[in-house]
Amino acid sequence: MIDGIGVDIVSVERVAAIYDKHGKRFLQKIFTPGEVEYCLRKKNPAEHLAARFAAKEALAKALPLGKRPGWQEVEILPGTDGPEIRSTDGMWVPDGDIKLSLSHERSWAVAMVIISKEVG
Repeated sequence: MIDGIGVDIVSVERVAAIYDKHGKRFLQKIFTPGEVEYCLRKKNPAEHLAARFAAKEALAKALPLGKRPGWQEVEILPGTDGPEIRSTDGMWVPDGDIKLSLSHERSWAVAMVIISKEVG
C-alpha cells in the first residue's frame, strides 16, 4: 500500500548560484560530508547537488509533518539498486519501504519518493 508520495524539481542554475555565493556554508547546511564528496567528484557538481536537494524535499513531502527529518539526518548516495535515502545518525527511521528516483539534465533536477507499507 502506498503511504506517501513526494516529488520536487529544482533549478540546477539556482543551486549553482547559491553554491557560488555561499560556498562551504551552503554545502554544510544542506548536505552530508558523503554527499558533498560524491557530488564534487562529478563533472558538473551542481546537477548532482540539485538532485539531492530535490530528493530531500520530495522525502519531506512524502512524510507526515511530525516525521520529517532534518537536512543532515538523511543522505542520498548510490546504492546497489540505484540511489538510496539513508539515515545518517540512526535517529530517523522510515516507517515503510522507500523508493527514490532521481533525474537531472543541464537545467533541472527532479526527484520522486514513494513510501509503501505492507498491508496485513
